[in-house]
Amino acid sequence: MKILHVINSFEGGGAEKLMLQLHELSLNQGIDSHAVSIMRSSAGGLPNTHSLNFNHPYQLSAPFKLYSFLAQPQWENLDIIHVHLFPAQLYVPIISSILNLKAYLVTTEHSTSNARRLIWYGRLIDKFLYNYYRKIIAISLGVSESLLQSQPQLSEKIVVIYNGVDIKRYSPLPIFCPTEKTPVILSVGRLVGVKNYETAIRALSKIYTHDFEYWIAGSGVLEPHLKKLVHELNLEYKVKFLGFRKDIPELLNQSDIFLMTSYWEGFGLAVVEAMAASLPVVVSNVSGLREVVSEDFTEIPKTGFLIDPKSEDDVAVCLNKLFADPRLRMEMGRNAQVRSLKFDIQKTFDQHRQLYQSLLENKQ
Repeated sequence: MKILHVINSFEGGGAEKLMLQLHELSLNQGIDSHAVSIMRSSAGGLPNTHSLNFNHPYQLSAPFKLYSFLAQPQWENLDIIHVHLFPAQLYVPIISSILNLKAYLVTTEHSTSNARRLIWYGRLIDKFLYNYYRKIIAISLGVSESLLQSQPQLSEKIVVIYNGVDIKRYSPLPIFCPTEKTPVILSVGRLVGVKNYETAIRALSKIYTHDFEYWIAGSGVLEPHLKKLVHELNLEYKVKFLGFRKDIPELLNQSDIFLMTSYWEGFGLAVVEAMAASLPVVVSNVSGLREVVSEDFTEIPKTGFLIDPKSEDDVAVCLNKLFADPRLRMEMGRNAQVRSLKFDIQKTFDQHRQLYQSLLENKQ
């Protein structure tokens, strides 16, 4: 089986991390896997990776260089081309048709939110490009439902394969042992509007008398605004901006509570990582996150709390409960770690491999 992953960049969030993990696991299983990034980016030394070295995937010459790349003889015998993210999702079907490549096209939908779905010509673009893909992988039920609302004709093509993490990178179940340690709340993610850090910070200002620290691991355009807000609320001695970090497992193992107040998430990979590290989670009650923290969406999860991302009071109340009861934190952390096993990256990889194989068997 010969596979080529195509993505805008090797560096970024959940989509990029998932793609690189699938590529690495494929190589480990002896699969002839390759990956190409439109942008100049690093794959961390993984073999069989290529970069087209653009500063942005929307540069006018990007699709032409991708055409030249795919026109190389080594790609004539591809079995699967797996595409992640727009505009790569648009470029590849057009180029594949022109070159008459025989590979099956597969794409992954990584988000419940897509600005193209809000405008008529954006929906037409989506209808055009998705028509070329044999299978569309949604990383959560929420992502699948959101896509079907916009493109109901895709119901036979969509399959849900949950994103995953390498569970082995995280701590085993903790043993409860009361300490005088200052509780640490951790958030991980870009400092952008959709992550809604402002609500988190304002919620903490309502319970500032508690002994705690709030660590924010991430960088982005809103960093100056958020630092100004922290200063105005006199939280500078409690809130720490850590910047972009690659040592997330280590940060999680130093933390006590994980907080995510996003307005929307396709899946919430950072939440699964926190659960795998045995942390209770306080996360937004939105599709994508609900199914991560709870098996039954109608019941209160035992892994943490679902909050209204627009309510500072809701966030504050749930954090207050966890501050007040260390045993509850530990119990929810244990439950979270067990729940995270559902999202082991090996299971994710196995389901992808089975999907690829089913396509090839039907071809034969």
